[in-house]
Amino acid sequence: MLTYDAKTVAHLDKLYSTPQIVDQRRRLRAIISARPGEAGLDVGCGVAYLASEVAREVEPGGHITAIDNSQQSVDASKTRIEREGLERLVDVRTGDAADLQFADETFDFVVAAQVYCYVPDVARAVKQAARVLRKGGRLVILETDWDMCVWQSSDRQLTRRIMDARQAVQFAHPNLPRTLHALIRAAGMNLSGVQTFSIVETRYDMNAFSVGIVESMCNAGLKRGISSEDVTAWEQDLRSRTSDGEWFFCLNRFIFTATK
Repeated sequence: MLTYDAKTVAHLDKLYSTPQIVDQRRRLRAIISARPGEAGLDVGCGVAYLASEVAREVEPGGHITAIDNSQQSVDASKTRIEREGLERLVDVRTGDAADLQFADETFDFVVAAQVYCYVPDVARAVKQAARVLRKGGRLVILETDWDMCVWQSSDRQLTRRIMDARQAVQFAHPNLPRTLHALIRAAGMNLSGVQTFSIVETRYDMNAFSVGIVESMCNAGLKRGISSEDVTAWEQDLRSRTSDGEWFFCLNRFIFTATK
């Protein structure tokens, strides 16, 4: 899994509070359908936005365990949990998605939101999630196929090069939805549903998800050898699209639900 430093955690905190990702969590929680008294595991909890929201849905009597392999993420998550007074409901700890340190059949549900794309041995991670689920438990996975990401720009070829660079730099599996259903079945689980939804933005907004990832796109392009002149030109083109009708961004995401 990707390990975040403090700067990245702060960036994620801002990104996860954008309206588009708030709506994403709302959709995800509806599919999880957490019930009072249930025990849930949030794999790759980031800064615990989802864990803190789902925790309120399992009380009374329920509990959420949230893990992340980044100590900075764990520290930020604990701060959020304490700030929201949820210590009795959420336990945050370091952990590895491919090596879950829990007994068999511990949880009623496991959720992994935009996490498995970073895990090199994703097949093992899915099997681990299946192992710790109780009979009848459910696994909910949100992932993105980054080829299904569209930007309006003046140079489509350069945009594609920068997008490919980000896939190579940041993700172990940038197109995971294409094979995720097979991994779920190989883990002995029943695929019960797949839903798609799109993040669509038609206006330049500093608080939008798409604007929030421009910097990481540029950094990835530089790391993969794209010239600073080309990267700067691409960024300037995007950031100049502030008038109505000039900005367009679309990202397609998938939510897989499986039962044990």
